Amino acid sequence: MLVITTVGTSLLENYRENHPGIDMDYLYLKEEPASNWDNNERRINKIKRALLNWAQAKKETCAEIKSLFSIRHHITKEIEVRLLATDTILSRLVAEVLEQVLKDEMKIFFEPEKDVIKGLQVWDRRRFEKEGLVNLIARIEKLACMSEEMAINFTGGYKAIIPYITIMGQLNNIPLYYIFEDTDELIRLPQAPLDINWGIFEKYSHIIEDLAGGIYDWSRYKLKHPVEEDFQACIWEEGECAELNAIGRMFWHKYHNYFVVEVLKGFSYSKDSSGNKREINEALQELYGRLDSLIKENKLRTTEELQIYINSLSEKNDLRHGENPDRDKYIFKSTKKSQIRLVYTPIIKSYGLSLRLFDYVRGDFDHGEYIKEFKRRMKMLTEPEFIVITLRKPLGNKF
Repeated sequence: MLVITTVGTSLLENYRENHPGIDMDYLYLKEEPASNWDNNERRINKIKRALLNWAQAKKETCAEIKSLFSIRHHITKEIEVRLLATDTILSRLVAEVLEQVLKDEMKIFFEPEKDVIKGLQVWDRRRFEKEGLVNLIARIEKLACMSEEMAINFTGGYKAIIPYITIMGQLNNIPLYYIFEDTDELIRLPQAPLDINWGIFEKYSHIIEDLAGGIYDWSRYKLKHPVEEDFQACIWEEGECAELNAIGRMFWHKYHNYFVVEVLKGFSYSKDSSGNKREINEALQELYGRLDSLIKENKLRTTEELQIYINSLSEKNDLRHGENPDRDKYIFKSTKKSQIRLVYTPIIKSYGLSLRLFDYVRGDFDHGEYIKEFKRRMKMLTEPEFIVITLRKPLGNKF
């Protein structure tokens, strides 16, 4: 499991309590941005030597180290740590020391050119919000795309990032850990039912795309494309310029990298085990990838065009496996999960392709008998209700 760990200066502060010898150098570097690293190598190396000697002799010397040992013990599996530093000399310095101290204990990585988050400082609020938070979210998102399983440890670093990390973790179902205050108690934030209001993307998808690239005549733009209060929290405005802020970019990233599945309440999915759901999700991802390729290859633009195309396929095609359960419903036979069949409807919306999942079958399958039973059960639903789940798009699929 990849554990992204934000780095503060608690190692330095703890060392200074009983070792005043570095105070002059510490105070000199305290407000120095990371860009001034090369101009301060003598002071940096003096502090680094002192910290290395101290921390290697006494392992649990700061919040970051204590939390990583606790997380490894809590999840009982091998962890791979990625350190992220603020845009300051001292945070980068501590990250380099932590990497050296912990390299024999666990896999740990810190690449200053990638992992020092530009703009993440507290001297300039505007730069913190416009640049630092956006770069932090972008770095975490990039690491998430490269990892099958991930957690975020925000014990160290600025407290101001906690609300944004919390929203990101909740939105993407990423476990979040921190050490409680000055204790050794590891806290994991519970997962809340937080997700995108996908209706916003139906309403503002074209505006979101424009904001992602930046808009430079915002007043005039708003006259042509009104934006209501429900989306203002996602926009950074300054004068005549506007773009997505950190929260807006979290949702934009999910919008581009995830797809929506509306799952019928009361049928198989809501009652199934987590392991079975995982396999169904994998089959849904396969189905999405197949349909996405079909849409692109045939330049299909609407739900009606897509459904006409699927209806033209042979009943031996995996996308239309046998008799249709209904006029706009199809059975998909997974090739990766050969014992799974999905009853689905594809829908092209303004923000991309989505799926509606009515039911699925695992194992042995009598097509004719199943169709009869499915139709009987559907007739009993006077007002079908759906829950919304989001799944990561297969690699290479961008609608």
